[in-house]
Amino acid sequence: MFKRRKSKKQRPAEGAVLDSLAESGETFEHEATEGPFDVADAPDDDVRRIDLGAIRLPVPKGVGFQAQTDAKGNISQVLLTTGSSALQLLVRAAPRSEGIWDEFRGELTAQVTGQGGQVEEVEGAWGAELIAKVTTKKGTNSVRFCGIDGPRWFVQATFQGQRALDEAAAPELDEALRLLVIDRGSTAMPVREPLPLKLPPKMAEEAAARIAQRKADGGDGSRAIIAAGDTPRPQVRRKPSPRPKR
Repeated sequence: MFKRRKSKKQRPAEGAVLDSLAESGETFEHEATEGPFDVADAPDDDVRRIDLGAIRLPVPKGVGFQAQTDAKGNISQVLLTTGSSALQLLVRAAPRSEGIWDEFRGELTAQVTGQGGQVEEVEGAWGAELIAKVTTKKGTNSVRFCGIDGPRWFVQATFQGQRALDEAAAPELDEALRLLVIDRGSTAMPVREPLPLKLPPKMAEEAAARIAQRKADGGDGSRAIIAAGDTPRPQVRRKPSPRPKR
């Protein structure tokens, strides 16, 4: 939801692997619209947000938050839920020079169709979106992929459940996505590398305690699910989404 404008300076050589902060010979400006927001443009509001490091995650009324985490509080998956809909979020490092959603859409389409699924590109609330349908033994599973290019970051938003097919099904999830704040940081990272997400200290302590207890009981003691907000468990079937190769 940002506009990028090139300067008249010479474009650097192609093929750089890192999103370097070094002088590149090219500058870009961005104009914040209605969100998600870069931390430099974050609104001064009273919205409740959970600090997860690279993102400040809003949890509107009626929305539940779940994070899959290890014993140190490092998050591998973020999920927001309401009713029969869910929103999975992933934030990645992106180039200084251009967005990556156009390229991602092509890769996602190829992966889904390669698995026997169907993909339809539509113009939705978040611009160009993909509705993917994959038939399984239990029926047809639909997801909606949305991508938002920001200044050196990219938000990969995947709607599941009813919201995948009906844009009006879960306005609370769209509100959470719109009010998201991304703190990219200044560290150079490989393009497309997921930005590090970490639980707040109290939640991390809870996760560590759960994992330790599970180990003591002889179970799988590597990860835990930490929940907050108003919806304790999603009512949709979660299935790993195909991800483009780096």
